[in-house]
Amino acid sequence: MSTNKRSSKRGTSTSAAKRPGPDAIEALILKEDLRIADVHPHKDLDLLVIVLNSGDVLQARISDFDRLSTATETQLKKWRLIGGGLGLHWKELDEDLSLKGFIRESAQQEALRRMSFRKAVTRSKVRS
Repeated sequence: MSTNKRSSKRGTSTSAAKRPGPDAIEALILKEDLRIADVHPHKDLDLLVIVLNSGDVLQARISDFDRLSTATETQLKKWRLIGGGLGLHWKELDEDLSLKGFIRESAQQEALRRMSFRKAVTRSKVRS
């Protein structure tokens, strides 16, 4: 018997064994059952406010997304939830954005803020 036949008899295919599990953000979304509940675009403030079913609020800059940055306020308000709240879709703009992407960006921005703050505090202590 070849190795492939033995693996299929055990019920595990080679491709299934190599499939990675969810990354940290996907695991968080699954564990907490997070979903997008509402979105508030504010073109004049270059701000997209994403309200989650948990009550948490994420923010993104509209200008970070090419198709959204050229849209009118009216077009920005014509979004709909996709994937049961795991993403957003703007049909008129042909744009899809994911909850995972919003969380990733928010986490990166928070990490950068913390590092900048720590650096500033450290410099301040050295000068004292």
